[in-house]
Amino acid sequence: MFLDGPGALARPESRSVSPSPAQPPAQPSSRTLRRRLLKLQRKNQQVLDAYYDLGASYSEPIASMMYSLASELGREDNDVLWLTIVGVTSMELYGRSATGLAITVRKSDRPSGWLGSRGSRIRQLLRDEVRRLNPPDLNDRASFGVGTALIPTTARSPTDTSIRLSPEPKFLLIRHWSLYDSMLHSPYLSARLHVWTDVGRKRLHKMLAKMGVSLVQCKQSYTHMDMELKRGLRLKLLKYSKMYGLDDLVPGTESDEAGGDKEGWGFVRSWGWKATLSAQDVGVVVGSILEVGKKGVATLENGGWDRGREVKEVSDEDGVLEAEEWVSRFWQAYDALEK
Repeated sequence: MFLDGPGALARPESRSVSPSPAQPPAQPSSRTLRRRLLKLQRKNQQVLDAYYDLGASYSEPIASMMYSLASELGREDNDVLWLTIVGVTSMELYGRSATGLAITVRKSDRPSGWLGSRGSRIRQLLRDEVRRLNPPDLNDRASFGVGTALIPTTARSPTDTSIRLSPEPKFLLIRHWSLYDSMLHSPYLSARLHVWTDVGRKRLHKMLAKMGVSLVQCKQSYTHMDMELKRGLRLKLLKYSKMYGLDDLVPGTESDEAGGDKEGWGFVRSWGWKATLSAQDVGVVVGSILEVGKKGVATLENGGWDRGREVKEVSDEDGVLEAEEWVSRFWQAYDALEK
């Protein structure tokens, strides 16, 4: 017992025992390390999930995968091939292809994924399948004239349901609009000429004037345009498009001859005298049905944009009505593909 006072024993000093410098710090246990690893993995996975949910990534469409499966089973035909072509072309409509309507990628800069060589190989395979299942008529000189190949607008016969290759320009719905309206509403021209501005409109008018096409002629329905003008349209577009930086506006003339690879050409199918549509046309129509439904499309057609603005998105707190509306639009679009 220690006493206080002058003669008391001194209290020993408290000393903190420090670890020896040679002694290593305690390592976390394997269980702690496992927990840290799982926590870090979940954090990184959440970052990846949030990125993929943005819809900014894409790869080979399911349509081409299904056609590969049908081909392995020996069940490929024109109907399956056409649905595959529409599925692949729909990616081009949204600029997710090197040959799409909105972007252009140089061959030397193309990556190896769907945007580049892989997508090009699949589109070349589809063109080969079209030629295999729909042998071209070698006597049809209008289809193989260098630079003068016409865009098909009618079927060959009342029972013609074949798929054909066509030198499709990067215009939308040219078979249903005039040449002027088709160029004016083209995403490709819109991004380069800025046609939504007065200056962009003047550029478009100047380009048409250099091509020798008057506004009166190009504002007529394309199916009723002068045949000589339609025959020379592609060569004129190839000649003057480079002056405005419109590379790949129409397919080049290198592969026009019979047996060529037809690189850059589009796809067209006929249903007798009923209709002749391109894969781009079908993609635009089906996409419109998915976005606004048949009622919205009919409202826009009958009442114009003023009445079209009245079409409101269906939404509710629980999402039930919205889900039902989306399912209804899906089946409407599915029926449109069948018809």
